[in-house]
Amino acid sequence: MLAKWIRRALLAAAWLTAAAAAAAPAGVERAAEPRWVQPLALDGLDDGLQPAPLQVLLVDRQTRLGAAGTASQRYHRTVRQVRDAAGLESAAQFEIEFDPGYERLVLHRLDLLRGKSRLDKLDLRRVRVLQRETGLEQRRLDGRSTASIVLDDVRVGDRIEIAYTITGDNPVFGGRFVELDWSQQARGPTGLYRYRLLAPPQRTIHHRAGAAELQAAGSAGGLQATEFRRRRVPQFVGDAYAPYEAYIDEQLQLSEFADWADVARWAEGLFRSATRPTPEVAAQAAALRGGERDAQLLALLDFVQTQVRYFGTEIGASSHQPAPAAQVLAQRYGDCKDKVALLAALAEAAGVQATPVLVSNGLRRDVHKMLPSPLAFDHAIAVLDLGDRKLWVDATRSMQTGTLDERQVRGLGWGLRARSGAALEALPGQEGVLQAEAEDTISFTRLSEPAVFEAVQTYHGDLAEGVRANLAARGAEEFARDLRSDHLRLYPGLVPDGALEIGDVPQRNALRLVQRYKLAPPWRFAEQRLFVADYGLPLPMSVLRLPDTSDRSRALRLSYPGIYRQTVEFRYAEDVLPRSASSSADESAPAFRLHLRADTAPRSQRVEAELEMLQDRVAAADFPAYREKLTRVFPRLAGVMQLPPIAPAQLDTLRQRFAALDTDLRAGRVRAVTQVQRDALMQRQVLALVLDSDRLTPALRVQTLTARAVVLDHLGRLDDARQDLAAAFELNPAAGPTHVVAAVNASLRGAQDEARRHAEEALRLTPDDGEMRQTLARIDYLSGDAAAARDALQAVLRNRAERDGGYAGIWLYLATRRAGGDGVAALRQAWPTAARPAWPHPVARWLAGDIAFDAALAATREGGSADPGRECELQFFAGQKALLDGDRAAARRHFRRSVDTGVTEFVEYGLARLELQRLND
Repeated sequence: MLAKWIRRALLAAAWLTAAAAAAAPAGVERAAEPRWVQPLALDGLDDGLQPAPLQVLLVDRQTRLGAAGTASQRYHRTVRQVRDAAGLESAAQFEIEFDPGYERLVLHRLDLLRGKSRLDKLDLRRVRVLQRETGLEQRRLDGRSTASIVLDDVRVGDRIEIAYTITGDNPVFGGRFVELDWSQQARGPTGLYRYRLLAPPQRTIHHRAGAAELQAAGSAGGLQATEFRRRRVPQFVGDAYAPYEAYIDEQLQLSEFADWADVARWAEGLFRSATRPTPEVAAQAAALRGGERDAQLLALLDFVQTQVRYFGTEIGASSHQPAPAAQVLAQRYGDCKDKVALLAALAEAAGVQATPVLVSNGLRRDVHKMLPSPLAFDHAIAVLDLGDRKLWVDATRSMQTGTLDERQVRGLGWGLRARSGAALEALPGQEGVLQAEAEDTISFTRLSEPAVFEAVQTYHGDLAEGVRANLAARGAEEFARDLRSDHLRLYPGLVPDGALEIGDVPQRNALRLVQRYKLAPPWRFAEQRLFVADYGLPLPMSVLRLPDTSDRSRALRLSYPGIYRQTVEFRYAEDVLPRSASSSADESAPAFRLHLRADTAPRSQRVEAELEMLQDRVAAADFPAYREKLTRVFPRLAGVMQLPPIAPAQLDTLRQRFAALDTDLRAGRVRAVTQVQRDALMQRQVLALVLDSDRLTPALRVQTLTARAVVLDHLGRLDDARQDLAAAFELNPAAGPTHVVAAVNASLRGAQDEARRHAEEALRLTPDDGEMRQTLARIDYLSGDAAAARDALQAVLRNRAERDGGYAGIWLYLATRRAGGDGVAALRQAWPTAARPAWPHPVARWLAGDIAFDAALAATREGGSADPGRECELQFFAGQKALLDGDRAAARRHFRRSVDTGVTEFVEYGLARLELQRLND
């Protein structure tokens, strides 16, 4: 009976094993952990670990190497801990990449630890093996697969542990071991990172540990054991502005290659057979023959760059092994190493030596900081030995133009020739090479009319190729739209005038873009003294690059070294400046040199900048100094063009008018009590000439008419000012500043209803104008509605700045008294908050009864000199108080004294004159 049950159990177990095997995806199996793996306990791994939604308690990598030629085993164990709901999604997903062509994935366990329970969650039926081809968009096929596992029922507080082994090596390395591992994790901070290597004593494995530490070295099972550890590892956070160098310390590098010469011999072996010129290759080289040697080589290079499309089949050994040149020629596609092999074969058939060179697009000049290994490189170019010179060329640069010398690649840092005994070589750099130019020209027929804006941008070398690729990918229309948006940020109101012109510069690897616009007149009439228009130099700004941070933990990657130039020129159809002038300035730092020059002539203004980048990065320790330097440099890369408001031809007329005015002032025919009045008299002459010219757009004419109305108000010419305001409203009835001036002008003329309409319209256009709210309250007071004035002023005085200004409190006193209230109490509630209030606080103190009138009058004198403006104000307010007190005779005396100051520019002067007229009537 017992034997029967045993047989049934064995049959059931066999059936279950077969079912599980049938359900397992191809290339994936389940088995127990290898015996050579050394386990690690999890206790205390979260001590002192940075808090995060997901913590990686343990990353355990163990690699076992056998004798040369045997497959390596790479054991991986990871333990994640969920601390917050935000970490659930990341914790529950596992993705394991492997190459089924030469690697085998064995899953050992996938456990969920919840409290004291350990739940087995490894179910091969839920493992999905995906052929994702993540490099397909970059036209690269690598054949790698991804085993994807998604867990269900993961909760906050859970720990998830996975362990697996990948067995196998890429045969392209000839049985030699290379490894590049990261000690940081993007999912969260890591409690402990460990890498343990077991290797036979006769195999020499070099290492560069970075931030990890060599923890122990010994032996285990006849193998040499080496262990690296790193504790409390911060979470990996990418930085788009950092150079690759900033991440080298996060890597553990292992390599069985002795030195760079060893790597070069390995590369030579890969390329040796692939670069042999077959009859088909020789025939193609002969078909491209013609002209001198350089012309023929240019034809060969151009053929490989443009007629053999880029597509990489990098499955298995093809990750580094180039396809034979004849195959690449026949299929007309290949990746960098394939195209280099074809170019080398074509060049050899033409009698020129072309040697493949390994380089790194990512590391560039930081390659020499890496351990000698094939993994230090991600790209291949070729060097042409022409006897008199060497040229480093890239067969994948399908967007290059120009002569053979123009196609030399620059800025890749270091390269390694695929030739026995070679060492790293410094490749041509970009220092001192012209990279980009920009010329913005703005031409004016008349200042009051739209200008013609022409933007010419020329890109050289790598930048030209990048723009060509961008154009090819996105199309000229979309590219032009983005280009216009860049210009619009500096010059609002641009309207395209024709299509974007795109053309190569003859004989150069350079691209020229021309875009024309119509530009609405950009001028502002700043304080009615100068015409000003903004300009900017965005090219040097973008090259210098200033991230919005005050400090950095990693180095800052800069733009390519080399020279960048930009000019901005304003051109005029007539003389606008009286003379020519030039100035220049220089700024320098370890990373750059900047030369600025400004030139003016009667019909032009030009600003130019030449920026030479000397470095491709700024160290983290040097970033604060770099940023401080840029905060001083950036303001110099933008500014304003300034023009006098009248043409040089009108200067004689203006001088004559000024001379006549001075004569009248000296003779007493024209009276000016204050400097403000003198300035107003002169400004009136200037504005008259400006208004008679053809320089003003309608908007500027409104502004100028409004400004002259203010000048005329200051001179007491209220009716003349009213005419200018009416002319301004004909051009723009909704001009807010004009309504502000009109409200004051009407109030001073005694037309309070008209003043109210203008004030209300001004407030509708600019609701936050506190000064206009005071004006409206004053209009209410002068119109006889004291209660409305009081309420409006109380609302204004909620603003501390208005309280400290003092005038609103004085008007509140008057309005409150006229409305039948306690003016002194209201005034004290509006008392300034400043420790030592300035003028007109003495007026408020007198009204409150704190000082006598004579003391307030004495306060109108400053530094021993009379201040007619202060006296004008004091006498006006004294007249208002006298009216409230019922003393009309005293009111008349105070108002007369206010007017006698002659300070026509003060509102109180005009209001005092109105009160005198009313009293006399």
